[in-house]
Amino acid sequence: MTRIAKQLAILALLYIAMLAIGFAFYLALIASPLLGGIPLLFYRGVLIAFAAALLLAIISGLASRRIALLDVSTVMGGVALSLAFNISFLIVFPVTFDRSITMFLLARIERQDGRLTPTALEDVFVREYLDDMRQIDRRISEQTLSGNIVQGDDGRIRLTPQGRRLLSSGRTIGRWFGADPRFVTAPAEPVKTH
Repeated sequence: MTRIAKQLAILALLYIAMLAIGFAFYLALIASPLLGGIPLLFYRGVLIAFAAALLLAIISGLASRRIALLDVSTVMGGVALSLAFNISFLIVFPVTFDRSITMFLLARIERQDGRLTPTALEDVFVREYLDDMRQIDRRISEQTLSGNIVQGDDGRIRLTPQGRRLLSSGRTIGRWFGADPRFVTAPAEPVKTH
């Protein structure tokens, strides 16, 4: 093995170790009561990812005194890799599972394995997900906290400028990836109010 190949292998091992240690910090902090007062999983998860990155930077900085290959650029690269991985993990797994209608439906199919028809599954969705679990109320609360909507004194919900920017960004990114535009563009028909 050449000297350069050996250095690259060692560097790769350092990055893998920092990624693993950063992920362990992340999981430990998520399980702790740290920032437990933040009700939105996504916001809490992102802030904890930054806290884990800071902790990793401090420990790696201290370790760099003993490990010659762990210089400032390697520490910065490892911390950035760890932060990116932890946020990606948060979005792909916990946040998706927390929001996923698909996961909800799969759990109901599991509970009633072989006994549900598509119509019965739709009834379960409306009754449990929308009515019992009050998911519309949850989304209104979350989007209000996020600053994407406001609810007027008349009870009507309005999009904020931030919410409009979010939708516009969603449409643009959706076009790039060929996503179903129906999720970010409402039909032209007027909505019936009660």
